[in-house]
Amino acid sequence: MKKTILAAALISTTLLAGTLSVHADDLNGKSTAKIGLTTQDPDHPVGPINPIDPDDNPPSNDPTGNTGDLRIDYISNIDFGTQTISGKTETYTAQKPALRTEAQISDLRGTGAGWNLQVNYATEKPGFTSEDKTLNGAELTLPIGTPKTVADNSSAAPATNEVVVNNAAQNIMTAAANAGLGTWADEMDTANVSLKVPSGNLVGDYTATLVWTLSDAPA
Repeated sequence: MKKTILAAALISTTLLAGTLSVHADDLNGKSTAKIGLTTQDPDHPVGPINPIDPDDNPPSNDPTGNTGDLRIDYISNIDFGTQTISGKTETYTAQKPALRTEAQISDLRGTGAGWNLQVNYATEKPGFTSEDKTLNGAELTLPIGTPKTVADNSSAAPATNEVVVNNAAQNIMTAAANAGLGTWADEMDTANVSLKVPSGNLVGDYTATLVWTLSDAPA
């Protein structure tokens, strides 16, 4: 009698297991993945990021030494070489940097507030000067450049502009809201960086100081 009951119980269990239904929802599960992004510690600022596209050896783009979460990393020094005085207006092409003239910006605020980069001559010595002489009528043109960033930057690019440098600050690169996040360089073809010099100037070694100003909102 005991063996018969046992057999009946085993058969009953097998039948019950065969009638179980499985829903797709019963095979799914959920988990989470998290990350927090914050601004850098002002007491331990990150230094300038290396040039995106370094040019020349030694390099022509000087680190500014700026720190903080919105800054100018590098600016190129421009050299037009030594030219012979002419009896007419001449337009000279920059000789250095070899390939690219650039200004590099890093926006690590993570706010999407945008920014604006402007350039002008230094007010204390505007234009090209050499001791007590001035290169009269000289016209420095910085061409419209290509905004360049690091690989896989998901931010929209800033806009770039051609600038004929004078004593007033002019926009050369501008990031609208939610653009220009991360590190961006305004890369200008050095072959298009030009200096127009009228005739009638004195011999000398002339230098101009360019002032680059970065503001924390679009123009």
